[in-house]
Amino acid sequence: MTIEQALDALKPHRSQVPMQALNYIRSNWDKAEPALLAELDLCLADPLLEERSALFIYAVYLCAEMRCYAAFKRYMAICRLPDLLRESLIGDVLTEHLPEMLARTCAGQSEVLKGLVEDESVYEFARSAGLDALHNLFIIDALPQDELNRYCIDLLTQRLAKRPSYLWDAAITLAEKLRLLDALPLIETAYKCGWANPGMQSLKSVEDAIVQPLTAVELNGWREKVENFKTEREMDFFVRNWSEEDSDSREFSDRLLQEAKAARHKKSRPAAAKIGRNAPCPCGSGKKYKKCCIFKKHTRTEEPETLSVGPVNKADEWIAAGYYYRNQSAGYKALCCWFHGWQAVENILPATVRDPGSSECDRLCPSSDFFSNWLQDYLSLLEDNLQRDLLTVKNGLIFCQRVIARFSDMRCLLMNNFTETTAYLLVALGKSKQAFSLLEKMITEQPGSAQGYVVLAALLSVDAQRFQLPPDHVRARQLLRQAQEHADDCDAWDVALRLQDL
Repeated sequence: MTIEQALDALKPHRSQVPMQALNYIRSNWDKAEPALLAELDLCLADPLLEERSALFIYAVYLCAEMRCYAAFKRYMAICRLPDLLRESLIGDVLTEHLPEMLARTCAGQSEVLKGLVEDESVYEFARSAGLDALHNLFIIDALPQDELNRYCIDLLTQRLAKRPSYLWDAAITLAEKLRLLDALPLIETAYKCGWANPGMQSLKSVEDAIVQPLTAVELNGWREKVENFKTEREMDFFVRNWSEEDSDSREFSDRLLQEAKAARHKKSRPAAAKIGRNAPCPCGSGKKYKKCCIFKKHTRTEEPETLSVGPVNKADEWIAAGYYYRNQSAGYKALCCWFHGWQAVENILPATVRDPGSSECDRLCPSSDFFSNWLQDYLSLLEDNLQRDLLTVKNGLIFCQRVIARFSDMRCLLMNNFTETTAYLLVALGKSKQAFSLLEKMITEQPGSAQGYVVLAALLSVDAQRFQLPPDHVRARQLLRQAQEHADDCDAWDVALRLQDL
């Protein structure tokens, strides 16, 4: 076997670990290490890479097992990725094994780990992984207990923001593991002020545990987890859920459409029931009664028990299905349907139609009151699901960019809404520079509209932590003051209240 053959054996998503390849890589680590680090760099450079092999996740584990110090900065970079990208890359590795990975590769860089713990722009569970890594360093005698004790007290005293956060629970757990009795008054304050979550562990359980002597069994269990780190054992969860074949997304989409169609046809109403003209039509089309089956009432002598008027074309069918799932609070399914709906619209809408508010668009998709209303509903659902699923966010960005390019005569308000949602989608995908540039362009081109100022200010302040962005409250206040100076619709955007909150 060669190194190339061993690495190739790690690429398929098989349900069994290729032990021969793993052992060969361990025996020839000097040759394998550069290739595995290159794989980490490749995926970090493009976390949205469609065809990512299993080699990446093997590289993550093998570098930790072999104490590859060069991997530490790669792990830190993973910690600082936006939620969706980090979840796509390593999933449950973050909470299950990252603390051990950081401890095994940091080469004594405890101050770097402390910086991760205290970075407000980083995902809370990634910060807590840094804190757990510090405890692991203590366990393997790579960090003095006195230093860790002092740091834990500092966290509870002054280094954590005085607001509810998982970091408070993590710091309290650390104090408990260290049997740090001096921390008890600080822990009591954290619970009293609501910063710690009693649902994670009650104050009494902490008080009871912190006074118990630290046993050799506990210490040995912690030490075993850090020191006896084996790729094949730690990756067991992944390989048990891997399959040679990817799921058939086309089949999934077809099932979505059939389920929505079946639900629409089953929808019925008693003959005596009175339905308001503006109420949703009982046939399940998503339209108002006055725009749907009310017309059949005057052309039939008998009311049917089941009304089954369906969409007029494939695009309308997907749109109707999306409304069905949205009404069922199944946002992921609704977004899948609506992305298919938009693709169908692109295929059948004449190229000469440049305004989504035109009658041609409304006739094409009568499942919504107006085509432009559906576009806005799509935007709203995207914004509600910005951090739920990577694929829908990626498809949402494609949708927004194509709509903007397709409808050059779109009214200004709708165009601005598409620009705003596009900016949020870009940020969710780790492309904050592009998002800020887009909003700055909106401000430059439309200084009389408050929307651009407000959205950019929000990303720099109230939404910064949500998207792992470095907050800039000074810049945010400047933007809101500029809006007050130049924009005509500040009241509609609550600019004064936003500025007051900042």
